[in-house]
Amino acid sequence: MARRGLGRSNVVADINVTPMADVMLVLLIIFMITTPLLQSGITVNLPKAKNPLDAPEADSNEAVVIAVNREGKLYLKKTPTSDEELYRYLMERFSGGEINRTVFLKADTALAYGRVVQVVNDCRRAGVERIGLMAEKEKE
Repeated sequence: MARRGLGRSNVVADINVTPMADVMLVLLIIFMITTPLLQSGITVNLPKAKNPLDAPEADSNEAVVIAVNREGKLYLKKTPTSDEELYRYLMERFSGGEINRTVFLKADTALAYGRVVQVVNDCRRAGVERIGLMAEKEKE
């Protein structure tokens, strides 16, 4: 006579965590690969400053961020541009009577000072009222 419920069954009540650990390792590798790709903007070695001001508005989608790499090439929101195209873009962007005419400039430390002044002059000529020069906080 077969007894139900009273005998030991072959069911294992332990949790097998090996497949879960495999999935977690794959997810970790995916995140490690994709996180550096999510960096915003062009990679520029910014100058270091002891007391830079925080500018959270520079990270918004509406912010105008101009990057100048060590070769002196201009980038407007990650896209390469020329001086004339930058001037035309700034004229179009700020011709509507915008109140806050702010541009953020990221220039490489190896860049000649004259090139930075040239970009600032082009921005001023286009009607930009405020130019934020981006810098990294100096480590103490």
